[in-house]
Amino acid sequence: MENENVYRQELIGKYRQAMGNLFRYISWFEEKAGKKAVENYHGDNNPGNSIPIPVYDSTLLAFVKEMQGTGLMDRNYVYTYSRLRIQNAQDELRLIRQVDLKDIEVIFAIMAKYVLGGMTRGMLWSEAVENGVFLESLKRVKELLDIWDQPLA
Repeated sequence: MENENVYRQELIGKYRQAMGNLFRYISWFEEKAGKKAVENYHGDNNPGNSIPIPVYDSTLLAFVKEMQGTGLMDRNYVYTYSRLRIQNAQDELRLIRQVDLKDIEVIFAIMAKYVLGGMTRGMLWSEAVENGVFLESLKRVKELLDIWDQPLA
């Protein structure tokens, strides 16, 4: 029992340190939920002949950069999607809400799909804001860390 508590506290400490101040983005994601976080720039002179360039919200870009720096982004997230049969955003949100501390890596795998996948398909970042995956993930991780960080009586 003692070893289990020590392990749990080490795990919580690891996640708290890695997540740092990322929970400060929760209010921003709540404000942007269901809205696009990207605009297309078509050029000033000849909009009909130019290629649209996505322009991302600076707060979203800062969040993505910080998430990449946590070391929690699982490059094998595809395996998690296959193993848990995740097909769409509804499956992602359902799993995020059901995850317990022992399975918290599932949340980071789901976030990795959007954070890492967005490096080549930038619309994934905006999609994660619109469908609430980033918001729900941050809220659930914070909730799990707060619940399990309580001292045992």
